[in-house]
Amino acid sequence: MALHPEFPKSPYAELLPDQRWFPAAEELRDTAYEKLLPPLVAKIREGVKEWRDAGYAGASDTSRALLTWWFETDHLVEQADDTLSPFRYYFAQREAV
Repeated sequence: MALHPEFPKSPYAELLPDQRWFPAAEELRDTAYEKLLPPLVAKIREGVKEWRDAGYAGASDTSRALLTWWFETDHLVEQADDTLSPFRYYFAQREAV
């Protein structure tokens, strides 16, 4: 299996629609990508990225407020040593929401 050459190292970094794993050798990406991955997945990921980049255009005020609160507001979580650390969603979790 191959990862896109620009696949982010951090699970928190934005994963662009074309930066995904590929269930074959990287050399086959150009010729076999569409045959090995469901085309609907790529379309959905592209649509979600466009929607996110457009500030969640068309979302209700409530949905937009929730998305802002979840993803653009700092949330501190108490650790085992009583310190506080920022909570962060993994990018895949954020994209799923």
